[in-house]
Amino acid sequence: MKTEYRLAEALKNMMSEVPLDSISVTTLSKKCKVNRQTFYYHFHDIYDLLTLVFLNEEIPGIEEVKTIKGLLSAIFKYYLQNKGFIDATLNSAGKELFEEFVHNVCYKTFLTIVNGIQDSKKLHINDRKAVARFYALAYSHSIVYYLSTYKNKTIEGLYNCFVFEPSTVFDDAVNRLLVIRSKQK
Repeated sequence: MKTEYRLAEALKNMMSEVPLDSISVTTLSKKCKVNRQTFYYHFHDIYDLLTLVFLNEEIPGIEEVKTIKGLLSAIFKYYLQNKGFIDATLNSAGKELFEEFVHNVCYKTFLTIVNGIQDSKKLHINDRKAVARFYALAYSHSIVYYLSTYKNKTIEGLYNCFVFEPSTVFDDAVNRLLVIRSKQK
């Protein structure tokens, strides 16, 4: 395994037990049996390494998700499997890296859902991306807010953050955009 990925794995494991702010480059380097200069050869600081962690993170089964509820379930399951690491990230200056990670997962999933709607093919790809971006921003922000704010986290609690959204949200958005675009012609 490459040194940078060993360091990333070690950081993730250490963060499951201690806050990010308590992890030093020296401690991390010793855990990986490399010297500090090796760390700094690959990374500027711990947050640079944390960026690598999130760039390589994957939520198992996310590619098969076809619904908002499925997305929420997959993210919550990922959270439970990585609770210590995620909580440590949310309580650090690296919180925005997790926010970006969740946003990207939501965006990719929502774009897949929107592209799967038959009528969406009548829209330009930029319109479909705009719908996915809009909802990804709202959902990812609410997901991160829930995970970072609530003490007793449950999947039902996460679902309840989105009771205002009907299951046809993307169909409705595509149809509204089709009406708007037809009037612009």
